[in-house]
Amino acid sequence: MHTFYLILGITIIVVIAYDFFYTTLSFNGAGYLSRLTSRFLSSLFLFLNRYVPRRNALRYSGVTHILFLLGMWIGLLWIGFFLLLVSDPRAIVEAGTGSAASVLTKLYVSGYTLSTLGVGDYVPGSEGWQIIMAAFSFAGFIFITTAMTYLMSLTTAVIHKRNLSLFITNMGDSPEELAASFYDGERFSILTDISARLREMINKHNQNHYAHPAVHYFYSTARDESLSINLVNVDEALTILTHHVESKTWREKDIRPLRDAITKFLDTASHHYQQKNFEITHNTPHLQYLKSNKIPLEQKSAISSCQKEIHERRCSLNGLLQSNGWSWNDIYPKQQITNSD
Repeated sequence: MHTFYLILGITIIVVIAYDFFYTTLSFNGAGYLSRLTSRFLSSLFLFLNRYVPRRNALRYSGVTHILFLLGMWIGLLWIGFFLLLVSDPRAIVEAGTGSAASVLTKLYVSGYTLSTLGVGDYVPGSEGWQIIMAAFSFAGFIFITTAMTYLMSLTTAVIHKRNLSLFITNMGDSPEELAASFYDGERFSILTDISARLREMINKHNQNHYAHPAVHYFYSTARDESLSINLVNVDEALTILTHHVESKTWREKDIRPLRDAITKFLDTASHHYQQKNFEITHNTPHLQYLKSNKIPLEQKSAISSCQKEIHERRCSLNGLLQSNGWSWNDIYPKQQITNSD
């Protein structure tokens, strides 16, 4: 039985250490256990969002994810170390009498050791256990400092995410408003001015999202702070320009790199959602709004020739929206019907 505790303890320690350091230091996403935990919590919060008004349930998602991850890492490391101590009856002894410590005492000692506080009432039962206790005390220190560094980086990523959302919202709250805000009366020169900066901010968020996947679960309760809403608005504004607006008024080199940046982010975020087909018959741009802003539209829309490509992209965008508790109806209201030339 003692051998079983030893093997189980070592297995738990190796698995949780790998998951912890892969998540916090690899900058290549989350470890397997962390991904499972995040997916479960995400599904739970998105389910609650259906019944709790004004997205209030989602405001607690980010902090809950972090607390659960920290609790899982520390808890499993503690359990693994405890099982190692249990595998040897004399791993820990009383300092005064030299008698073997009880199982509950070993649980107490293992927690104190990992917290780096130490305890003087009980000591390792042999020189080998002295080395192991010292190693785990140092491991606890490494876990704590690495976790704090990870949390600071994650906080910076979340702040950048919201800054990017507000940067887009300041230009418009819908695809039509964004398209109109890019127009200077003759050409879409304003898009030229902000395209490089917007692309840089999206690429930075993409890297933050890749390095710290937990940033995805910091949902915004306000529409103007939601990055998923605002990125879809930008992408749809680019669709409006390329398929509805006279081509002589915009430049391909302003649109293509920006759309590529959004595409790369969708690829990075795709493991958080599934792309599903959905009907968008009446959920498309309101062209009358563009006409009222004197934006020159093509006499015949070019959207029919690449309908399948646009629909597939909108399915991917809709998946991003749903993974954040939104839907395509938040981009184009249901009652809004396409106005075509």
